[in-house]
Amino acid sequence: MKKSLNILWMMTAAVLLMSACSEDNPVGDPNLGTIDATTYVAIGNSLTAGYQSGALYQDAQLYSYPNLLAQQLGSVGFEQPLMPLPGTGELRTLQTLSPSPLITSNGITQSIPTNATLARPYNNLGLPGAIIYDAIDESDILLRAQQRSNPFYMFIMRDQQNFGKSLVDQAIMLNPTLLSFWLGNNDVLGYAASGGVKGTNTGVGGDPAGTMPTERAVFQQIVQGAFAKLKAALPNTKVLVANIPDVTSIPFFTTVPRSIPNPTNPTQMLDIYYRNKAGNVGKVGENDYILLTAQEQLQKGIGLTPNAPLESQYVLDNTEVSVTLQAVTDYNTILMTEAERNGFVLVDVNSALGDLAANGYFAAGEGYSTAFISGGFFSLDGIHMSNRGAAFVANLFIAALNRAYGANIRYIPFNTIPGIAAPLSVGTGKRPASLWTLDMQFPTGNLLSIFGVK
Repeated sequence: MKKSLNILWMMTAAVLLMSACSEDNPVGDPNLGTIDATTYVAIGNSLTAGYQSGALYQDAQLYSYPNLLAQQLGSVGFEQPLMPLPGTGELRTLQTLSPSPLITSNGITQSIPTNATLARPYNNLGLPGAIIYDAIDESDILLRAQQRSNPFYMFIMRDQQNFGKSLVDQAIMLNPTLLSFWLGNNDVLGYAASGGVKGTNTGVGGDPAGTMPTERAVFQQIVQGAFAKLKAALPNTKVLVANIPDVTSIPFFTTVPRSIPNPTNPTQMLDIYYRNKAGNVGKVGENDYILLTAQEQLQKGIGLTPNAPLESQYVLDNTEVSVTLQAVTDYNTILMTEAERNGFVLVDVNSALGDLAANGYFAAGEGYSTAFISGGFFSLDGIHMSNRGAAFVANLFIAALNRAYGANIRYIPFNTIPGIAAPLSVGTGKRPASLWTLDMQFPTGNLLSIFGVK
């Protein structure tokens, strides 16, 4: 049975299907400087794996930022655990734009990598769902897969006895000449995306375990251990460390407005109500975020009166926002400090995505933003990058390599990367009764900002 998600605002196919030109490249002949790109390995989570629109599948994996980077560097033999369609997860598809965008899913599926018998670790060790502890966790992957309901441990890490017990161990086995490390996002995103209801903390900081982002001291200890192990085993390897963006700037948190038009009187704006973790009911305020997952609830009328508020897991309130932003700051300070201590190169994804959120991004006259779907850089789950978003990240890594190692690596031109797939139909202007929606619209200011109007 198809599960429908009726997006809260309208956009045009012209915005969706726009193509971009290449970035301005450094002058002079391309060269790698002092970089040896013979063997490149990437450690990370779903952002590294190429996870898109709710699933890990081959068509998107081919545009993972590490695979794009490997191609640009000329690194041969870069292996990923390629998942044939429909992939593993809950793949979302854009069905129509009219009268409002409709995204559907055929439910949860699971694929086996076509190269599951590869007799060595994968070069792309992006493990969807991984937290910072997974970098050094040596526990049995079957047990982890069962405890966390995450099949990716078995698909990505496979043979612990022969390949290495942890992600860092498996990376070391490949003896990479270049390595990227991008973990820690889920240590704060898990908390934020649950509306502050769940977390990855251990409990040593005083809060109950599983209710907050990973404690700063725990995060620091793990990063120090992982970096020290990499440095000791791979003293000559060039290592890139990416930091963590402000997760509240992604479409999962910014798409649903804080008030909506009354469906029976569009000139009237309706407040949205929610129940916080303490059980108190109040209006959603200007410093709160309504999660993308709240759409279905709002379409049922839940959240439109104080007597039927949204539950806490659908709203990240201002107190929880402060916790989230503090965790991002703490983690990034640790990553920067430890990268410098070990002579690793920092890739400042945080600043780049912050600038994207504030100002948009322009490549040869074409514009992108963090807006859901129309922005072009995020996939249909509102969390993970699209193909072009992955190219944007790969170019951040290229810029860091060029600066640090005297290289002149060409940026990936966006016009060579496919955009979000066009909808399967443009719609007839009518919608079956079973898919009735409030047809909510953004307030004018937000709607204009989607298209770069300040």
